[in-house]
Amino acid sequence: MATREGSLEAPKRHPIDWKNPDFYDESGLMQEMERVFDICHGCRRCVNLCTAFPRLFDLIDESISGELDGVDKRHYWDVVDRCYLCDMCFMTKCPYVPPHEWNIDFPHLMLRAKAVSYKNKGAGFRDKLLSDTDLMGKLATLPGASPTVNAINKNPLARKWMDSALGIHADRILPEYTDQKFRKTAKPNATFTVKNGARTPGKVAIYATCYINFNEPGIGHDLLNILAHNEIPACLVEKEACCGMPKLELGDLEAVEKLKQHNIPYLYQLAREGYAILTAVPSCTLMYKQELPLLFPDDEAVLAVAAAMFDPFEYLSLRNQDNLLKTDFKKPLGNVAYHIPCHQRVQNIGKKTRDVLQLVPGTRLNTVERCSGHDGTWGVKSEHFDESMKIGRPVFKQMASSDPDYISSDCAIAARHIEQGIGLSNGNGNGKAQKLHPLTLLWMAYGTENAPEHSSVLVSDSILSTGINSPDNSMTSITRDSLLTLEAYAKIRKEFRAQVMTHKKARKIHLGENITLIFEDTLTIRYQIQEMLHVERIFQEDEIMHELRTYTPLIPDGHNWKATMMIEYPDPAVRATRLADLIGIEDRVWIRIGDHAPVYAIADEDLERENSEKTSSVHFLRFELTPILIKALQQGASLRMGVDHPAYHTTIEITDTAKRASLINDLSAS
Repeated sequence: MATREGSLEAPKRHPIDWKNPDFYDESGLMQEMERVFDICHGCRRCVNLCTAFPRLFDLIDESISGELDGVDKRHYWDVVDRCYLCDMCFMTKCPYVPPHEWNIDFPHLMLRAKAVSYKNKGAGFRDKLLSDTDLMGKLATLPGASPTVNAINKNPLARKWMDSALGIHADRILPEYTDQKFRKTAKPNATFTVKNGARTPGKVAIYATCYINFNEPGIGHDLLNILAHNEIPACLVEKEACCGMPKLELGDLEAVEKLKQHNIPYLYQLAREGYAILTAVPSCTLMYKQELPLLFPDDEAVLAVAAAMFDPFEYLSLRNQDNLLKTDFKKPLGNVAYHIPCHQRVQNIGKKTRDVLQLVPGTRLNTVERCSGHDGTWGVKSEHFDESMKIGRPVFKQMASSDPDYISSDCAIAARHIEQGIGLSNGNGNGKAQKLHPLTLLWMAYGTENAPEHSSVLVSDSILSTGINSPDNSMTSITRDSLLTLEAYAKIRKEFRAQVMTHKKARKIHLGENITLIFEDTLTIRYQIQEMLHVERIFQEDEIMHELRTYTPLIPDGHNWKATMMIEYPDPAVRATRLADLIGIEDRVWIRIGDHAPVYAIADEDLERENSEKTSSVHFLRFELTPILIKALQQGASLRMGVDHPAYHTTIEITDTAKRASLINDLSAS
């Protein structure tokens, strides 16, 4: 009798019997992989999910027999290495998951294989390092360390070394670290009256997670702001360590158990006291909701914590069903491209983030429900980077297709990956979309009730006029007091950006087809600083001062011009070749006023941007002008610019009245 395909019953996951010695028997593992792989070969529904299944099917198709029996079992590990445990095959594609008699749970079979590999061979330095998120975070955020770490992570030479020595891909944009850790700066408000709902506890405990604590604390602060706005008393978990998901993906189950023993007692106490426990990272929520209960099915404390654990938007959505969520939104969000990450989908809570954001008037959501391909540390690794970008390509395309104002994902790492994939993080100004977490969007939608009491209209008028019509623009300083708060800037950002883009057109000079100079001034640098504060959610005083110290030296001081130089070749292969040919070009850019001798640029005074193999595609230039040159230009002398590098030669004359006037406005003859 034929075995039926699929089941009318809900998928059911079995506990992971990882304490059983048979779990680590490699011959038994190979037999089970052979059984499951043969079923997958006959089905092939999952071929478009990731690269694990295409690799399996290629191995079969390229074998002598064209069947699984023709595949050398040593190549099974090629499939294991490509699985990053997203669970989408189990959740969305496979018709043979339990309770079907064939009992296929492909991700947990891959987890078993990873555990066997780890037990038998251990892991390399890179994989151990990347999976120890607590250690990396603590080291990177030692006092004064984070600026150095962030600079190294952006340095081309350092990244090339990291690629060759550590296997961390040079092109992967890495998250920045902050000295202002969330747990250090968070101020939860526990004074509100507890209002329990039929579906929701009325008080919340925040499990911060490594990423929120060390990388993007602003997300955690936005969550606290949302809770306070809704008068929900909140506290932080007393002590916490990594949830264990990175160690699980490595196959180090004993490390998972150690982390569980550290975290569960604190979480269990909160669960017993009736708290809803929220985490702002879906992988961490999933770890406590599903993975730990499957690893420790008889642990009462683990099961109690799982029952108390909520995704933030799951909690807020249920709060809304209890008629206890405030919907007094003041700011529309416009066009939002929203991505649902895999580890949120696996929680089987529905599209709760979408549902809550749709409550905001004037908001249009383009919801993308597909794996982005990054998955924690997998997409960081050199051997998987290209595959991660390939898997994410449909997501990148769908997210960009709606011309969004914001791109957003509950997984901050996925959002960063998507941002890189659709080219919004390359600094070239293409596209208007800004990457913001859904919690940040929701807090923005509530408005700025807690902002300083001043007129945002007056502030926007002031900042928009700075440096555009002022005759002494070059002398205008940017002080700490002149910067807008995050809330105030969010209100005027769209109008301010449009004004700055118009202003920049008069300050952009093309030197031939492949080099562009953008001449900086007070307005462009003010915009850069405000954007950095806004995008990174920077509100701590020392971090704001760091941005000021970084960018204000790029403002001309009355006797010079300062410019960002960009070398642009659209084709990556051509760009690589040309950057090798153009070593030293930044020193061969010149300006010439009237019949005076040319003035060559002083390049990259902050740090070296080229090496013996190639120059950088971006340089910062300073042209120092004497009073005689400035006076000549102000009296109408001609202005020419050019490059006299052996591999790039061009000369142009600046005759455009608006461009001349804008540049002359930077200068003072005195």
